Amino acid sequence: MKISNNHASINENNGDGTDLVCFMINKYCEKSYSPIKNISINIISEECAYKIIRLNDEQLYLLQRNSVPIFEDYGHLMRLSMDKDIIYSSFSKMYMALKSLFGESGRYYDDWKGSFSFPFLIHFQKGEEEFGYLMNIYNSRSSIQFKMAKLIHADEKIERNVLHNPFEEFSREEITYCVDYLVGFLTGYFGEIRKLYDEFFFHVVESDLILFGYKDGQYFDKRYENRKEYHKAIQEFSGV
Repeated sequence: MKISNNHASINENNGDGTDLVCFMINKYCEKSYSPIKNISINIISEECAYKIIRLNDEQLYLLQRNSVPIFEDYGHLMRLSMDKDIIYSSFSKMYMALKSLFGESGRYYDDWKGSFSFPFLIHFQKGEEEFGYLMNIYNSRSSIQFKMAKLIHADEKIERNVLHNPFEEFSREEITYCVDYLVGFLTGYFGEIRKLYDEFFFHVVESDLILFGYKDGQYFDKRYENRKEYHKAIQEFSGV
């Protein structure tokens, strides 16, 4: 599989992204809200133009109350993990690219199974109708996931507590396309910034005895065989 980032662009002049997030919160939550600055990326496929906008945890909380979750394609994630031309399989590199581009991680993750979370709003139009989806990029155990959910109105009659297949307006193929291009974009972005960064950090994934971070000019992702070695390594890193 070959992933490129030819059709992705970042918007650092974020007035449109900020206004759009505020509009979507008012539309789906009917709640007053004080806007913040939101960084966004545009992705264009043959079918649609998507605006992907970083959310903070408050925005995610407000929006996800009126949303329905979408089944994740784990076969697609496995294919991403086997592609050595992208950074998907590296927690340290994905984390650094996401943090450098979109700001600090949120807290919407299981701190036993993960250590970072970057939520987004996906906004697009089909014909005269507009749609909103949530996407949370987070690490869980030994993989990075892209949790998708469709925004719905409070009075819509649809089961909210079960996973749904993709809806017609945002097909599995289009979801895969957006994820592929975002990973490709992050891979290219990381290639640009990796030599500019020189600050030690590390994070842990307790459930799988994983440490990842940056030290002495190298990004690392290490999984330990037992808790004794794992905790010894944490103590060593904590003393740096």
